[in-house]
Amino acid sequence: MGASPDHGRDEAEMHPEALHARKPDEFERDCVAAAALTVVRRACVEGVPVSRELFAQEVSVALETPVPDAMARVDAVAQRLGVSSLD
Repeated sequence: MGASPDHGRDEAEMHPEALHARKPDEFERDCVAAAALTVVRRACVEGVPVSRELFAQEVSVALETPVPDAMARVDAVAQRLGVSSLD
C-alpha cells in the first residue's frame, strides 16, 4: 500500500543514529576533539612529536575532507571555544 517502510516501527527497531541525530557543529567539534586527543595520545604513549602537520592530517581524516578545509573547520571550532587560531 502507500505506507512508508518505517510505518508502525517503534523506536527500539530504529537505527540508533536515526534516534540520536547530531547537529553538524557537534559532529565537527567531536571530530576536532578526536583528532586532538589522537595527537596527544600518540605524543604521550608513543613519543610521536606534536606538530601542526600531524594534527592537520588527523583532522583531515576525522572530517573526511582535504587538509585546508579541515583546518578552516578547526579554526571555526576554536573560535567558538574562545581559542586562538592555529594560523
